[in-house]
Amino acid sequence: MIDDYAASMYWAKFNKINETLFRFDTRIYLNNSIPSDDDVCIGAVVGKNPGSAKPENPDDDSLQPIKLSGDILLPSVHNAMKNAYLSIGKSIPGSGYVQVLNLFYLCENNLEFAIDAIEKISPPPICPSEKKIFPWIWYAWGNDLKLRRFKTRFHLIKTSRSFYYNGSNKTIKEGLPDVDVPAKHFQGLPIYKDKNVVPYLASLIR
Repeated sequence: MIDDYAASMYWAKFNKINETLFRFDTRIYLNNSIPSDDDVCIGAVVGKNPGSAKPENPDDDSLQPIKLSGDILLPSVHNAMKNAYLSIGKSIPGSGYVQVLNLFYLCENNLEFAIDAIEKISPPPICPSEKKIFPWIWYAWGNDLKLRRFKTRFHLIKTSRSFYYNGSNKTIKEGLPDVDVPAKHFQGLPIYKDKNVVPYLASLIR
């Protein structure tokens, strides 16, 4: 139960399906928080799949804090958004969070292993959060050709604004990236330190 945990910036639901661990409803809060029904989703980011992060309590399938265990995406998004608010002198919303969506939700740090495992599950479970309407979506799903088939359903996600970081020319591009476009993932590059990223994110803040 949520009340059993201390405040944290990273929360999710972990569920075992056929002895395989999945992560759903992943939230990046901009401040240490205890989730509530009044919290506001300020936007979303789409990654490949949950990697090394682990549940605080493996036996709890409700919303709980995440143990990062080397995860890069979650703190990178947090730092990017925090810097965006600071850059324009606006207060960081106490109950605001960024929703994390994934091409698939199976927890596995090794992408090759993860793809092999998810291909044995039909149909792959999808996070209910994908049904929300998002103010904006940041696509950061990389360019692995084996992931192309998982990208098409994101044409159905509802948002008023979407964008991605083009790894080829290091610029931010508006719109939903095509399945073959290099929408840069966070691995190997602290994107939030790029001179173009924080000002762009600041332009999204309402």
